[in-house]
Amino acid sequence: MLAVLLLPEFSELEAALALEGARRLGLPAYTVAKGRKGTLALAGSVWTPAYAFPAAPPPSALLIPGARRPERPAKDASWLAFLEEVWEGLEAVFLGFNAHLFLAEAGRLPARVAAGEEVAGLLSGMGYRVVAGAFLREGKVYATRGGLALLEALSDWVGKAVEL
Repeated sequence: MLAVLLLPEFSELEAALALEGARRLGLPAYTVAKGRKGTLALAGSVWTPAYAFPAAPPPSALLIPGARRPERPAKDASWLAFLEEVWEGLEAVFLGFNAHLFLAEAGRLPARVAAGEEVAGLLSGMGYRVVAGAFLREGKVYATRGGLALLEALSDWVGKAVEL
């Protein structure tokens, strides 16, 4: 089961790609956030998550779309508690265009990552080694350049191409 974590001002493009990719792969998927109220997205749409943290079923994979200031929620005890609760049971964690910053702030980002240009400099400055490529898997974390690279990473995890 794939959970799509809706950070405040998340990328609806990445969230929608993940949900559609999961559907086409036959993976159950749902959206989750701190609460069930509407969550504002980057392009101005508002999404109501299927679950709030306490009620979410345990996922086998977590996808975190990029967001405006993704490191901010990682300073909130509720977001950290959710991540802590699900972390051990996760087979894979997929990072959108700048979601690396959320995982870095939470202390769970691996030392080597793939990242888009918009965050590569920040990550390098924080001591992370940014490597070329659409995505890089280190342990359970798939760090990606975002966008369609999320589908490539999802395909790698399940061993089957996502046909759009």
